[in-house]
Amino acid sequence: MIELLKNKPIIINTDLDGLISGLILKKYLNCRVIGFSNSAEKFWLDKQSVNDFKDSCFVDMYVANPDTLAIDQHIISVNEEHHNLLSQNPNKINPNLMNQRCFLPNNSYYNKYPFGTIHFIIALLEEAGIDLTDLNLQETAQNLSFMDLILRSDDAMKTTIDSNYMQNASEWWEWLKNTSNNGSVTTAFTTYLDNTDVAYATNKKSEIARVLRGTPFNCDSPDGGVREILDGTRIKEGVKEYLQFIADIANIELFDINADFKTYKGLAKRTSLTPQQQNELITSNTINGQEIFSYAFVRTSNRENNFSYTVKNK
Repeated sequence: MIELLKNKPIIINTDLDGLISGLILKKYLNCRVIGFSNSAEKFWLDKQSVNDFKDSCFVDMYVANPDTLAIDQHIISVNEEHHNLLSQNPNKINPNLMNQRCFLPNNSYYNKYPFGTIHFIIALLEEAGIDLTDLNLQETAQNLSFMDLILRSDDAMKTTIDSNYMQNASEWWEWLKNTSNNGSVTTAFTTYLDNTDVAYATNKKSEIARVLRGTPFNCDSPDGGVREILDGTRIKEGVKEYLQFIADIANIELFDINADFKTYKGLAKRTSLTPQQQNELITSNTINGQEIFSYAFVRTSNRENNFSYTVKNK
């Protein structure tokens, strides 16, 4: 499954989850980062690689086009019928498709995959027999270890040891370990978490936010998200320093960040789907006849604006 990404051009999110995923995929599957996304309405492509777009894989972002390769961890199936359809498509790699979780019914959504795409990617690499033992999880800078940054991705550490979802987290760690064939890195995550207390997790989360949101990185979110990475057509200096900082801790050579980039902007929307719209999404990947570029169910059905989606700008 993960072998589909080998040698692929990839587009990654700017937060910790997307960035570390991109570095790991570069190192172990020879993927080439050609662009970035802000997880909402924008992505940026290396102008020299625009022609590679149709052959690229979106990482940590679900793309609705059935022919587009995407690896992510969001809830994308409306219900079991939709799950059965999406899970047959090899271009959609998602833990909630491998271990069925859907938007409906609510008790399925409550038990959704609770971690980052990076934890899923590592388990799949280990399942494929790829040796990850040369990853130095204890590499540290500014009192932040690579292990802590990986476990900050999508708040995996806090979810596991200090949240209302600890039972679900425990079950999904078991699933990841089984998927990875008890891989060394996935097992190291669980061992580390078993020996981490709530105070450490809370302090480390705050410390990571302080470093990433402070000078010189100035990230927009505490998990490293950046809403606008460019100054003109070039990556901002602070963003470059952020990317290099994470690559240094990962001890993985950074991809090219000195290219000229082209901005693509859509319209990000939030709504709640009617039963008719749910059926339209299942059958045609559209809402009210409008083609959807990307989407995810981000809340349970009894909460408003539970459906987040992006459409192409007219």
